Amino acid sequence: MTWSTMESGEVGQNGTMPRYVRPPHDELVEAAIDAFGNRARVAILRHVRENGPCTRADIATALGIAPPTASNHLAALESAGLIVSAPPRSEARSGQWVRYTDIPERITELFVALGGFLGQSEP
Repeated sequence: MTWSTMESGEVGQNGTMPRYVRPPHDELVEAAIDAFGNRARVAILRHVRENGPCTRADIATALGIAPPTASNHLAALESAGLIVSAPPRSEARSGQWVRYTDIPERITELFVALGGFLGQSEP
């Protein structure tokens, strides 16, 4: 295996840029990989599931992550439909506490989709 430096300064194998593997799969599997393939997101889901409605500050403190990092992951989980915020983040006023709750049905749906993709028929 040989590595060379490319003009842009990037290093690639045999003079080419490394590529991420992107096997074909449906949107549910993609959403499951995005959610369950990230340790922080899995930890957030578990924390919210075990502790009920939680604020961003609760989550950041419990997991030892920065509040902006928690916000980014919460936004991704909310976009995937795995958690819901109350009040909705788009409607929250400055200084108002936003609490996050998990959506067990959606978590199960993505888990089953990923299991099916991996060849497992039941969770």
